[in-house]
Amino acid sequence: MPLNSHNIVILLGTRGSVPVSGEQYLKYGGATLSVFLRLGGTPLVIDCGTGLFSLLPQLAPDERALPVLLSHAHADHLLGLTMAPVMFDEAAQLDIYGAAREGETAERQAGRLFTPPLWPVGISKLPAKTVFHELRPGELPGGISLDVTEGVHPGGVSVMRISGGGKSVVYCSDCCLDEAVFPKIRSFAASCDLLICDGQYTPEEWPTRSGFGHSTWQMASALAAECLARRLRIVHHAPFRSDAELDEMQNSLINIYPGRDFSFGRDGEEIVL
Repeated sequence: MPLNSHNIVILLGTRGSVPVSGEQYLKYGGATLSVFLRLGGTPLVIDCGTGLFSLLPQLAPDERALPVLLSHAHADHLLGLTMAPVMFDEAAQLDIYGAAREGETAERQAGRLFTPPLWPVGISKLPAKTVFHELRPGELPGGISLDVTEGVHPGGVSVMRISGGGKSVVYCSDCCLDEAVFPKIRSFAASCDLLICDGQYTPEEWPTRSGFGHSTWQMASALAAECLARRLRIVHHAPFRSDAELDEMQNSLINIYPGRDFSFGRDGEEIVL
């Protein structure tokens, strides 16, 4: 991995809901969502699914303090905080930013999961230093600009636009792109360099899953086309979605949007902006 790349995004995990394993998941991967970015040379992380287990090798020796942005505190976006190698690095400091929801800070939300009897060791007991902050629009360390808007998901979700090094990345996972919210997100994501977007379902699955807080891959690609995103990576793949099925969906996506850099994200994929 080119550690000196000025603007790069690495999809550490792209699966949704629960991690999966098996030969049918080798191409696209089975780790739940986590994304590493380096914009303008500044590293940061979005979400802490089991993809976080692959973070440490991406960091330069002097990159042990970095911001971590949480879209929301559902378990599949937090599981990497349990035993990812970075959590056992005494030199690591993770400044974790998350929105308060239902009267609880992000720290308390995460703490409800990582306490007995659900989990024996709290995040604060691990060697890495973790400091929680409220997720708000503004400037992050290293000249990174953060904008935030609310998406549609049970319990709430933060849709984020991260800008730095002359590039912008919009992260829109776990959001139902219904008719009410679509125009707002389209404006929010306008002309971004990369849109990372939830596309968990197919149109055939949608009628029985429309209230689950996710989108179809056609919704995600329509958003990318209409907001004029330069690149699209569809993520939060359904746990039962095999490589063969995702390949078939990828072929359909290419046929609908020929010549566009639109694709289904893969664990470990590197995108140079």
